[in-house]
Amino acid sequence: MIFIKKILFSHQGFSMVELISVVVIIGVLAAMALPRFGNMSTAAANASAASMAGALGAAASDYNAKCKYVTGSPCTALTCTQATLTSLMTGITATDYVVAGAVNTGCTIRHNQGDTTYTSARIDL
Repeated sequence: MIFIKKILFSHQGFSMVELISVVVIIGVLAAMALPRFGNMSTAAANASAASMAGALGAAASDYNAKCKYVTGSPCTALTCTQATLTSLMTGITATDYVVAGAVNTGCTIRHNQGDTTYTSARIDL
């Protein structure tokens, strides 16, 4: 019985070599994972611009349909500008986006932190 107790309780903790090995392994894994997460802001900005391009086309279509069929009055012509973006959609910061293009082919939208330009649906009738 004394022999079993001696085997079970003879280990007092981890050695310094074991602790340093674990720290080195965690450091290597973190160094491998960090570059993947460093580019996430660009990917998020691109996704935001793509979403905004789709939303702008849908909002412009909704605006034109309401203007033509509901109110019966002529619509104010839409342009591919930041002012159009903020007038059609609320809760966004238009200065985060670069908006250009032509209404008959669709507005081009790029987020300031992104690297890809997206084109919305046509925003004219």
